Amino acid sequence: MSERTTVTQVTNIGVESTSGTAVTCDKRLQALSIAPSINPEVAMFGPAGEKFSTVQALNAEWVTAQLSGQPTFTEIVYPLSSAMSAAAITTPGGGTDAREWAFEIDPTALSTPETFTVESGDSVRAHRFAYGIVDSLNLEFSRRNGVSLGGSMLAQAIDDGVTLESSPTAIDLVPVLGSQLDVYVDDASGDLGTTKLTRNFRARLNIGNRFGAIWPMDSSKGSFAATVELKPTVTLELQVEADSDGMGFLSTMRTGATKFVRIAAVGAEIETDQDYEMRFDFAGKVSGAGNFEDADGVWAMNWTFDAVHDADWGAALQALVRNDLTAL
Repeated sequence: MSERTTVTQVTNIGVESTSGTAVTCDKRLQALSIAPSINPEVAMFGPAGEKFSTVQALNAEWVTAQLSGQPTFTEIVYPLSSAMSAAAITTPGGGTDAREWAFEIDPTALSTPETFTVESGDSVRAHRFAYGIVDSLNLEFSRRNGVSLGGSMLAQAIDDGVTLESSPTAIDLVPVLGSQLDVYVDDASGDLGTTKLTRNFRARLNIGNRFGAIWPMDSSKGSFAATVELKPTVTLELQVEADSDGMGFLSTMRTGATKFVRIAAVGAEIETDQDYEMRFDFAGKVSGAGNFEDADGVWAMNWTFDAVHDADWGAALQALVRNDLTAL
């Protein structure tokens, strides 16, 4: 009997047409890891006079999966399509092969997130789950440490002992590098991307509490029946030098002013005048002040912003990715 070795575990993914209806996992993820865990809700019972339980009742079962990895200009559209909403995909002006993927969490209307079927395992043994939806996504940006991704996925009960898709298509890997990053902070949405913050050492974008599962009394369902959108928690943390620019956010906190932040990375050329790009535009108010601390030998300060809906801009958070993928 062959051993199920850690080094051979792979992840395949497929985009569902109907949430919860499993599809062929025809894409191989190579920079994004999805690690599932089985979550049972079990009731144990023992009658009076018995020292040990005599009955076990499995009432509910579902999957949570941890996301981790190195963001690329290509694979990043998968978690964004679920954590935010399905993208509007267009061909940029002057482009032929390039595509722009625009994402937004609409402040008032319901989101339309993509859901996925995910396979993980190897030729010895593999699992599959359907209705995979990204309910939290975290991105950390640093010049020295690069860009990293974390988060979680909610899914229906796992199917064990499946056969992996034999010939999935590997997604091209074009990593987002720390040397490609810039951060901009402006006072108006119309100026987004104008004023570069030159002494920013780290940024963390956190998107959480996106979706929850519903459990109606319906015996035909082997797991939760559907998901619903929740009130999201979206925050941005900036570590900046505690100089006149960095300490300017103290006044921002005291006045309650809105700041418009852009985190952008521009990569290699896709075609003439069209480069790989990833950017996040964020409207926020200072909600917290962290500790003073060392950052590369300078004295730094940490500020936390909560996303807010800006009526003039009509948004709180938008993302845009330019790559050469025409669809998920």
